[in-house]
Amino acid sequence: MSGFTLIKSFIQCRVNEKRSREKILQLQEKKLRKMIKFAYKKSSFYRDFYSSKGISEKDLNTIKIDELPVVDKDIIMDNFDDVVTKKDITKQRLMSFLEKNKDPSKLYLNKYHVVHTSGSSGKIGVFVYSKKDWDSFFPYITRIFDFKFKKNKSAFFGAADGHFLGVSFSVWLGIGLSRFFVDSLILDITKPLELHIEKLNAFQPDILGGYFTGLKILAQEQENGALQIHPDIIVNCGEGIISKDKRYIEEIFGVSLINLYGLAECAVMGVGKNVYDGIYLMDDLALVEIKKDHALLTNLFNKTQPLIRYKINDFFEVKLDTCGKLPFTLVDNIVGRSETMLWLENNEGNIDFIHPIVIAEFYVKGLDKLQLVLKDKKSFDFLAVIPDKDKERVVKKIKEELDRILLEKNFTDVQYQVKVVDNLSVDPKTGKFKLIVTNNQ
Repeated sequence: MSGFTLIKSFIQCRVNEKRSREKILQLQEKKLRKMIKFAYKKSSFYRDFYSSKGISEKDLNTIKIDELPVVDKDIIMDNFDDVVTKKDITKQRLMSFLEKNKDPSKLYLNKYHVVHTSGSSGKIGVFVYSKKDWDSFFPYITRIFDFKFKKNKSAFFGAADGHFLGVSFSVWLGIGLSRFFVDSLILDITKPLELHIEKLNAFQPDILGGYFTGLKILAQEQENGALQIHPDIIVNCGEGIISKDKRYIEEIFGVSLINLYGLAECAVMGVGKNVYDGIYLMDDLALVEIKKDHALLTNLFNKTQPLIRYKINDFFEVKLDTCGKLPFTLVDNIVGRSETMLWLENNEGNIDFIHPIVIAEFYVKGLDKLQLVLKDKKSFDFLAVIPDKDKERVVKKIKEELDRILLEKNFTDVQYQVKVVDNLSVDPKTGKFKLIVTNNQ
């Protein structure tokens, strides 16, 4: 980590919070122009893509944002080597790195942060940040609480065995300059729940972060007396929230839930608090164009893998800002859509869960898309789209990874089948893709 970049970014973060709405929009526009001109010059994909649409370099100073073509995960991944602006990054080598290295503290080539996810679309995505890119947004996490230059104990409850966004963020809290302010505990949500309860009781975190459904499960354990912690801050990471469950979590722990919104494509995008009555999108880090049933994201800080008008499946509803706490866009607290919790029966006959994020961030080289079909509490089907010619190798790797996940949770009696399919269909009722479905859906 670069101490200079971190400090500079922290100061900029705080300064921007005091700016007027007009100044923020001017800053956003300035960053947008800088990013699209950089991408045109440094990324052969964007240069060729824009040129094919009749857009020249001189147009980039004045062209309206909605006149730029849209990209999505398929386009970015299919053209990965041409999208990235660094010649030492290739998709093939990066995929090999991810397959061999599950430690989120390790950098690709000792230079690049890597985050991978399939997300709710089921399509595998890989996103790369240089050290400078990473350090430039990292201090924006302090918007979730009042930073007072004192050391806090922070616990994260989520997927931890891989280069996932939440754990990558949490691991790097304990590295570099930030280690002087945070003592971090990582809890792998794939492991048995009783182990986490024991560790949390011993650690007594000041800050408790994790996936929303995981936080609800911890609240239930707190209510029944197994868990006995008293965090000052609880942070939801990586999931939309359900209002009644949010109220339950807050009642049990006696503190307000903060909603940190981020994606692998843009690690810090928004923060929600009760006093905001919604989520403020971080307009100084990203430009989000809100459409009826999706959004378009332009990452304003990642120069390693530019994402300009990138389609995301999360959807937003803009709210009237009556509190005026920050000069940013205010949207409704419920962002995106929830996936089904995967409840299964373990070897002792007890019901435990696998969090949907574990499936969303399931990674095997050669696996393009996936969907899990829950048949009953002891069995499921894993549907896999595998363009790789060596399908047997990929299926073998999928089974190895599934066996590892099931073993972690003592689900070794659970039966499954890996079924190779040509494509995955959307929900006929909603027209949207579901990563986890049940037989009756």
